[in-house]
Amino acid sequence: MASQHKTTSAHSEEPVQIMQTWWQHYCLLSTVPMVRLQVAWLENVTQAMQMEADLFRAIVKSSEKMTQCLTDNNESSGATELAEHYQEMMKTLTEANMERFERVSQLSHEFRRSLWEEI
Repeated sequence: MASQHKTTSAHSEEPVQIMQTWWQHYCLLSTVPMVRLQVAWLENVTQAMQMEADLFRAIVKSSEKMTQCLTDNNESSGATELAEHYQEMMKTLTEANMERFERVSQLSHEFRRSLWEEI
């Protein structure tokens, strides 16, 4: 009698196990696109953060050059030298900002493309 009870309970658990396995499989399949979408979003956010860091790096370098020009005691800096350093600093910052805008516009297109690929 005990062996008959074990056989019946093992038989009744088998459909439950099959149903759980089926449910887990399709549940995971439904979440995979969302995970891919989040990964694509995080990759694009990382690229955007890298672009901002590059811009800040250019700002720091330009500010450092300008500060060095202003605090250089060995040479007397005239107005023309200061103007040249300022123009060079502005040119560097403008180029860095334009590069940033170009990369951001590409990022937007690439992000939309990656979203559509995941959808």
